[in-house]
Amino acid sequence: MSRGRTPPVKDTYSTHDVAKICCVTPTTVIRWIEDGLIPAFKTVGGHRRVRREDLERICGERGIPFNVQSGDETGRILVVDDEPVVLDLVRDVVNDIHHAFEVEVARDAFDAGRLVALFRPQLIFLDLMMPGVDGFEVCTRLKRDAATAHSEIVAITGYYTEANTERILHAGAVACLRKPLDVVDVRRRVIESFRLREEPVARVGEAPPAEAAKVLLVTQNADFRARVQEELSSARVKVLTAQTAGDALLVAQAAPPRYVLLSLSLPDLGDSELIPKLVGGSAQPPQIIAVHDDPTEEMRQQAQAAGVRMCLPTKAVTGNVRGLLGV
Repeated sequence: MSRGRTPPVKDTYSTHDVAKICCVTPTTVIRWIEDGLIPAFKTVGGHRRVRREDLERICGERGIPFNVQSGDETGRILVVDDEPVVLDLVRDVVNDIHHAFEVEVARDAFDAGRLVALFRPQLIFLDLMMPGVDGFEVCTRLKRDAATAHSEIVAITGYYTEANTERILHAGAVACLRKPLDVVDVRRRVIESFRLREEPVARVGEAPPAEAAKVLLVTQNADFRARVQEELSSARVKVLTAQTAGDALLVAQAAPPRYVLLSLSLPDLGDSELIPKLVGGSAQPPQIIAVHDDPTEEMRQQAQAAGVRMCLPTKAVTGNVRGLLGV
């Protein structure tokens, strides 16, 4: 991979172009844009574009060399885990994807720190509980450090609980996978992180679904709705929307969803008994994730008691929707 090339003369750059210039994943660039860190606009077709002068200015302010790598840039993946089977699985997965990758492994805290600094991984698979390594603390430190804040982190654990998932997402991870790792789950995370275009691979013995799974998005927050719809645009799902609990019930009756993203800020949520009706009104109740800008512990307990799978802050959901839903 060569460095120091003169960028081609062009007025605007795609998110993929920006990712190559800044040595991060396209997903990270999208988050920068959504957080207002990089000015951008959308084309008529809905594609994000960054103006050259804006990108040069941002790179200068942040000390990022304004260089463009070739389109076949090698992706860098770090696996922080002391189990050889995990490394072998990740390597097998990336070898089956039509893209060049380098995969390194860190088996302890020292190796992890050394490789993060030298290898500059774009994607990190991080075991939460390995000897001498507190995965939660490692994730927190990586996201606080300006040099590693934009590396995507996927947590992996043999002690999978909803509480651990919420905690690691709060720390900055984009997803939490349970051990033993599933090849399809790992493949999906790699493809999404590097924004690759690959056909999904079915699990052994699993027939493809007859139709796309339905996701019911219930919120009055137009910005949140648009972000979720954009994240799910490349997934094989059908997104249904409602702005009130009453409308959500009607939509769910007409087209039973497999997943529900539900805002706890709906004004008619309490009177409608939406959650109990969704949970109790079907032989196969949907998985419900509740969302609130600042959920209290009491909110979480009440929501989970009603049948919600988990209750998360809005900022922990945006950017992680596909991982949370497993689509």
